[in-house]
Amino acid sequence: MSSIIKHVGPFLFGPVQNVALNPVLTGALLLALTQGPPAIRERLLHRVASLVDNTRVLGLAKTLKWLFALGLVARVNRVLNTAALNAWRWGSEKKRWDWKKEVAVVTGGCSGIGEAIVKGLMKKGIKVAVIDIQPLPDGLQSYADVKFYQCDITSSPAVQEAADWIRSDLGSPSILVNNAGIALAHTILDTSDEWLHKIFDVNLLSNFTTVKAFLPDMIAKNKGHIVTVASTGSFVSVAGLVDYSSTKAGVFAFHEGLNQELKHRYAAPAVLTTSVHPNWVRTPLVKSWENSLNKTKSDVLTPKTVADAIVNQILSCRGGQLIIPGNLAKLSGLRGWTNWLQELIRDGTSEAVYENPSK
Repeated sequence: MSSIIKHVGPFLFGPVQNVALNPVLTGALLLALTQGPPAIRERLLHRVASLVDNTRVLGLAKTLKWLFALGLVARVNRVLNTAALNAWRWGSEKKRWDWKKEVAVVTGGCSGIGEAIVKGLMKKGIKVAVIDIQPLPDGLQSYADVKFYQCDITSSPAVQEAADWIRSDLGSPSILVNNAGIALAHTILDTSDEWLHKIFDVNLLSNFTTVKAFLPDMIAKNKGHIVTVASTGSFVSVAGLVDYSSTKAGVFAFHEGLNQELKHRYAAPAVLTTSVHPNWVRTPLVKSWENSLNKTKSDVLTPKTVADAIVNQILSCRGGQLIIPGNLAKLSGLRGWTNWLQELIRDGTSEAVYENPSK
């Protein structure tokens, strides 16, 4: 991501924390240190003493107790998070899904992440309706289970017409992946009114349009899965992508509200929802700031990496929140962090998008 995250990441998000807060590892070490055979305890203490000052060895057991407790709390927290995002169901509903009979709709399915999602779903025998304004790529044209519907998703009548054709050709969709999106790097003052309306229409308002077209059938069956492809920009707004970040923060708010209405207004808690927040992905979307990404040596994901995570989440028959890569998951709580740390993260991320003319 940014240079800031590269420096603090291993401690805030990375393997260092994953190891330290692994209750299996810390629990095993604590058990060996306090209850293990004398020979094992002596060898363990000798090994630790060779790495740290002797005066700190006595505090090792206490440290392990704290790490074990924190790791256990983190594991319980993950379980509760999963249950909460699935209307407090503790298991999946795989028995209700037959992939050979399911129909998926993927917006923006002709390139990038969307195309990779289509290929992943198709491999499981799922019939896929691709909605896009650009033509279907050659690599998808020979598959009988892939149907293409050229459609401007910013037009409500066009989306409704496409939905009618999809139901006629394939049946009622049980999976909707709202993936379509656009972006250009520019400052607020350089953003034209025409572009501003376009990016909000595509990235945010189209989600309302597609959900209105396909959700009623899912509610009727109390079965479905709606995937909202947002961004880490939902949590971090940076210089040069203010319009894009605004749409992604908005679409995440839409997604949260959709999840609430499914439970409390439509009595359809078994309709699953998943929000997806990838970091930089090497697609046509990042072309306008690709040079800045290369200069800052930012980590860039492949479309397949993101698509595989989305497809696997759909196949799990559970809703959720995917932050990709997973070691950036704590960014979801960024707005609750101290202001100085928030600004460090934003400053570093902005450098990956827009070159600072004052430097």
